[in-house]
Amino acid sequence: MNKGGLGSDMGSMLERREKKKSQKSEFASEKINAILLEELHDKIKNQPRISFWDPESKIVLNYLKETKPKFSISKEISKVLQEYLEKEYPEIWREVKELRNE
Repeated sequence: MNKGGLGSDMGSMLERREKKKSQKSEFASEKINAILLEELHDKIKNQPRISFWDPESKIVLNYLKETKPKFSISKEISKVLQEYLEKEYPEIWREVKELRNE
């Protein structure tokens, strides 16, 4: 029995990846609740601010703000988060974009 080492680590990584894929496919097969999306849209459309606790990211973003002219923390976070959500949850993202364009 091999404890530790690359083989064990690789196996764990592959198991986590498969579990994540499984969770994504389960989520993707669920029907999107359009009524809930509309309710959330109406509730937050005037208050779209998101906040979270992440000291490492804050340090990096503040460093960039101090060293790059015209760097915007809000714009950068928004861009990164939107790209991630569109990639990870494309069905929900499409529905939200359609709702926002109405």
